[in-house]
Amino acid sequence: MLRAEKETSVATLSDEVKRSQAVLFVDYTGMTVEEVTNLRKKFRGQEIGFRVVKNTLMKRAIAGTSYEGAAKALKGAPTGVVFGFKDPVAAAKALFEALKDMPEHLKVKGGIFENKAISAKEAEALSKLPSREELIGQIIGMALGVGSKVIGQIKNPAGRIVGAIEAKAKDDKAEG
Repeated sequence: MLRAEKETSVATLSDEVKRSQAVLFVDYTGMTVEEVTNLRKKFRGQEIGFRVVKNTLMKRAIAGTSYEGAAKALKGAPTGVVFGFKDPVAAAKALFEALKDMPEHLKVKGGIFENKAISAKEAEALSKLPSREELIGQIIGMALGVGSKVIGQIKNPAGRIVGAIEAKAKDDKAEG
């Protein structure tokens, strides 16, 4: 690879890391080309990127950043890098889902989350969190639940007042 190509690759990697909500490093040793292609297709539909990079180029791309410590995970054979562009949890979930299908080939080395280096265990913990959509659903459910309780509390005393007025009106009609 020529020096200009390396500089372009480093700049591209640096940009992709900055755009990502989470970046996970994977040892993909033993995967076939077909398996890698299928993994990329699966990720692409979820706005998750996957590319194979030389460790030295990735180390240069993250040098001088707050997550420079993630470079210690970049050892051995070239690394598979998973970029979670939209949702960090979705990227981690998709990766660990793929890991279930290919446990002998894929091994998480570590990554980057919230501009900090994370370990493989922290990446696994990230995969167990609820996704963005699930959190939004939970928040909406809680808000609607609270809203209906408030309406019930407001409606209940008002119903009692209306009932008392109706009872008084019946008493007045009966007397009159």
